[in-house]
Amino acid sequence: MALIRDLWAQQREYVASQNVTGAYLDYLEAHFSMSLTLRRRLAMIDWLASRIKPTDRVLEWGCQHAVDSCIYRLRFGTEIELHGCDCVAADSYRPFYEYSRLQYAVIQHPYVLDYADGFFDVVTSNGVWEHVDYEYESLREVFRVVRPGGLFLVSCLPNRHSYTEAFQRRMGHTAHDRLYTMDSARAQLKDAGFEVVSTEYRLVVPTMLNGFPDRVKNLYQKFDRPVWLANALLERTWPFYRVASNLMLAARKPE
Repeated sequence: MALIRDLWAQQREYVASQNVTGAYLDYLEAHFSMSLTLRRRLAMIDWLASRIKPTDRVLEWGCQHAVDSCIYRLRFGTEIELHGCDCVAADSYRPFYEYSRLQYAVIQHPYVLDYADGFFDVVTSNGVWEHVDYEYESLREVFRVVRPGGLFLVSCLPNRHSYTEAFQRRMGHTAHDRLYTMDSARAQLKDAGFEVVSTEYRLVVPTMLNGFPDRVKNLYQKFDRPVWLANALLERTWPFYRVASNLMLAARKPE
């Protein structure tokens, strides 16, 4: 958490001093301003990192600021090879990219990735899949660049049955354009060629509070620890976990 906050401070200073365009500071503010949202992000990275080895070549697909890769670098050290791709300019998030030593590439096509077949041991999608315009073609591209036996790790895929998603829509706040069930996500991965090896429902208790006033967020923040403990319990309890906000899937490319 300290590393993320430090990089976020460097990013704000970098944008102000260099007059950088294309860095979505409002997005970072929403995700980094509360310790609860940082716990949320780190919980997702924990799930991803538990399936990554220090010797892997990893692509953070749709990396944006690549905070996930920063945490991988912190945890795994110098041996892990980190790549990232997105539509933002290469200098938009320089403090994050320099810390992670990310090999970043700007995506030049709606779905084609500029990597060789089977180039990566692991590709991650942390809140990315639901935003791509060409779902099937994009998943097939991910399948192509993963080596046989390699993994495609999907986290933060929005759950169609999430009560927090429904509440956000009812309140007129920002919500996802596309929602998924575990069955529909599994079917799309299977159609792309993957074998789904594990699934989980995550984040039952609200953690973002997008669209709520700062005074509400600040009050909620005071209950950070009990909220997170309650979430850990509900994630393991049926039927509560079925209305969690996020779906998590680990898929493997057959040998």
